[in-house]
Amino acid sequence: MKSFLNFDSPFFQFLCRVADLVIVNVLFLVCCVPVVTAGASLAAMTRVCQDIVLDASSGVVKSFFRAFRSNFKQATAAWLVMLVFVASLVCDRLLIDAFLAGGTASVLRALAAVLAVGCLALAGWLFPLVVRYDNTLRQHTVNALILAVTKLPRTLLMTALAAIPFVLCYFSVVTFLKTLSFWVIIGCGVICLLQALLMAPVLAQLEERDREKAEEEE
Repeated sequence: MKSFLNFDSPFFQFLCRVADLVIVNVLFLVCCVPVVTAGASLAAMTRVCQDIVLDASSGVVKSFFRAFRSNFKQATAAWLVMLVFVASLVCDRLLIDAFLAGGTASVLRALAAVLAVGCLALAGWLFPLVVRYDNTLRQHTVNALILAVTKLPRTLLMTALAAIPFVLCYFSVVTFLKTLSFWVIIGCGVICLLQALLMAPVLAQLEERDREKAEEEE
């Protein structure tokens, strides 16, 4: 019993991680309220989840707002571009439903869905790269596209995780509302953490390769 109640025990470590996810989830949602800051908020949550995976967390609130400030420009620019792109897809879908029917409409709907999934897949790699490495947004985007394609199985799984709340809301608003408390309390943080776990081996491999290359050049 003593070992079970020890603060260094796996049980308490698990509770601490759950508490961290709850805190970062609430911070993420609150900082998304102005909409324009949603990209920086996502980047900050991504940074915290990466720190949790690396066991390098130095305080969730402090880490969150430090990442929010330091990545604000690039994350906001990326988010606004994606927001415009998704908004255009929504408008296209409304126009398709209003003016087209039959096979043509089905093909265009499928194309819009593929483009939306592609945008989500790109975001899954882009924001982690923004918070972890110093580079231009253009180069981050190119690297994210390369990783999304070359690591396709991981990309598909990461995208599927990110799409869960959107799919729930699209196909069953009632089901989404029933699970709303989960998403508000911890759900977004859980998905972000799972994505960080999936990409951690890939990023570690890339960094090891860069270190070996730097050593060879020296």
